[in-house]
Amino acid sequence: MNETSTLTLEELCREVTAELGRRNLREAQEDGRVSAAPDARTVRYYATYGLVDRPSKVGREVRYGRRHVLQLVALKALQARGVPLAEIQARVYGRSNSELETLLRTEEEARGRRPAPRPAAVVWRELALEPGLKLMVEEGWAPGMSPDALEHKVRAALAALGGK
Repeated sequence: MNETSTLTLEELCREVTAELGRRNLREAQEDGRVSAAPDARTVRYYATYGLVDRPSKVGREVRYGRRHVLQLVALKALQARGVPLAEIQARVYGRSNSELETLLRTEEEARGRRPAPRPAAVVWRELALEPGLKLMVEEGWAPGMSPDALEHKVRAALAALGGK
């Protein structure tokens, strides 16, 4: 893909998958929580949270370019190693294409020198809220939002289950 090519969202996902394969960086986390390559929904999520640049618009269609491919390949390569999204954002955000290429070369070289990562054991705490209702919390979890926002999410989850 050259610098001036533009891709649809589906073409972008295929190109990122192919690029990860060419660079020998296509690897999902062993625990299954993170896929090896992004799908359309995941790309939109990453753009919403500033992990990749927003796409350009051509008429009513969004288009992606080489920079998006580099950002997504870097993101997925780091994610496969278990690097948290907040750290990935700090390492990828605002980087030039040449800096992203350097980061990817470093990841390719490191990939050749290390064994596949082993997932860390996840410890869950179980809290019984009432008979028939348990809350599962990952050890070390801390809310990443305000108590009001968290309460809203819990209420929405209960509503989805048929609660009030």
